[in-house]
Amino acid sequence: MDGDEARSEVLRLTRDLIAIESHKEAPGREAEIGRFLVEWFRDRGIDAERQPVDGERANVIARVPGGDGPALLLNGHLDTVPAGDMPDAFSPRVEDGNLRGRGSCDMKGAIAAMACTLAEVKRARERSSASLVGDLVFAGTVDEETGSLGVKRLVDEGVEADYAVVGEPTSLRVALAHKGSCFVQVKLFGTGAHGSCPERGVNAASYAARVVAAIEDELRPELAARTHPLLGRSTVSVGRICGGTQPNIVAERCEIEIDRRYLPGEANPVPEILGIVARICDGVGGLRYEVAEMPMTSRVSHVPLGALPGSVIARAALEACRAAGRPDQPIGVTYWTDGGHLAASGIETIVLGPGDIAWAHGPEEHVVIDQLVTAWDLYRAIALRVLSPVGG
Repeated sequence: MDGDEARSEVLRLTRDLIAIESHKEAPGREAEIGRFLVEWFRDRGIDAERQPVDGERANVIARVPGGDGPALLLNGHLDTVPAGDMPDAFSPRVEDGNLRGRGSCDMKGAIAAMACTLAEVKRARERSSASLVGDLVFAGTVDEETGSLGVKRLVDEGVEADYAVVGEPTSLRVALAHKGSCFVQVKLFGTGAHGSCPERGVNAASYAARVVAAIEDELRPELAARTHPLLGRSTVSVGRICGGTQPNIVAERCEIEIDRRYLPGEANPVPEILGIVARICDGVGGLRYEVAEMPMTSRVSHVPLGALPGSVIARAALEACRAAGRPDQPIGVTYWTDGGHLAASGIETIVLGPGDIAWAHGPEEHVVIDQLVTAWDLYRAIALRVLSPVGG
């Protein structure tokens, strides 16, 4: 397929995907886009199926078989955030070499490039008697924006893959690492009293303030000393405090919600938060507490990603970028991806996709069309390297 045909095919599919709403406020959420993609693959002779996750919501799995050999998984999430303040968010439009619309960057452009890669590999195998070894698999997963139930089902059902590329927007740089994400909720339960005689109560808000001060003054500097060459510092941020009922009542309850981003090699952060709370609150009569990870990061473990530069998939991706004249120095990304869960299941995983994360979720979301076509070229080149008869 020549350059103009490739540009037309990947652009058309990206536009079709953007036009299908697949966010938490849409009827059926990802159901419609899943059905669309299954039919798109089947129309091209590619085996595809829907893997149920939650009611109508289902992952999409497509496969181009290649016989005995390693399997390469191309993964992207089917959901987006809602339109928010983006005008005409689901009416894709081309302006100044960019494709605009909700999901263009995060991450329907990558899904389109991955789907077109499967179609091109199938065509190439039909044209040649010298087939690549191993399977090329696509997995479009649901729920990444709201908890990642889709990738959990994919892993729990035993997806067969040795290597994976997750297509989150990296501006086509090879990302080998991202931080883990752990949202921690601290609940403090005190003893109420009239505000004019606070000594008769135990103020949950006051003890919450001490916990926050310890996080800021003690934990934050400690975390700053923990660094990763691609990710920088380990971090903590207090995102929400809520407590009390009115000024003249000693606060009987206060909640703190904490965003803790941790590095490859660090343990789950809940125990360190618990340790701070226990040190401040243990032994205080009339005060009790609960510390737990919040469902958004606990129902699917949001662990870090830390691929080795010398791994098969990292070498293949970096070599593909080098051959295409793209930057070939690995990077880390600030956001979490489904790749963390894939890697934790034993699949060598990297992140590589078109678009700049700075535009995701906002009113100006877009992707450079040339990057869509280049992403397709890179995914195909990685597949050739990983699935070649001589091995990765």
